[in-house]
Amino acid sequence: MQVVLPHPVRLPDLTDLREFAADLGVRQETLQLFREVWAQPESHDERRRELSRYAGARYKELRHVQARTTSAGYRVQGGAASVRVWEDGVPVVASVWIGEGDPLYETETGPVHFTGPEGEAVALAAVGPVAWSEGMRMAANLHAGRIVDEDGERA
Repeated sequence: MQVVLPHPVRLPDLTDLREFAADLGVRQETLQLFREVWAQPESHDERRRELSRYAGARYKELRHVQARTTSAGYRVQGGAASVRVWEDGVPVVASVWIGEGDPLYETETGPVHFTGPEGEAVALAAVGPVAWSEGMRMAANLHAGRIVDEDGERA
């Protein structure tokens, strides 16, 4: 028997569902209903800005961001962290540049990019809600691990 659960970004009234589940004391072995989601902004310009929201996260060493990437379950390939998701039956890859070369060198993350099954760029208007949410989730995760400067501020 196969059970298919929708991605929470596709659930209408997600906040109400989460509250109801919490009231019932629902516990999940696999985070799904309470998974963080990122909704797509309405306008094309807002979407374009959001792609760079988590870019510029500095890491003292490339190996640190590589370790964070793999420990979160993402793939490292060709200088990028990536996650492949299925959007309406089509594979879409969300990726973030993390750097390549000597793993002891400092690096900085780039914006989120989306590619289709043949490696072609996916137009922003064609990026579905699941791919968007998972790509932004990955970028936010990598951003959260960035280095902190001497003043205690995140760099």
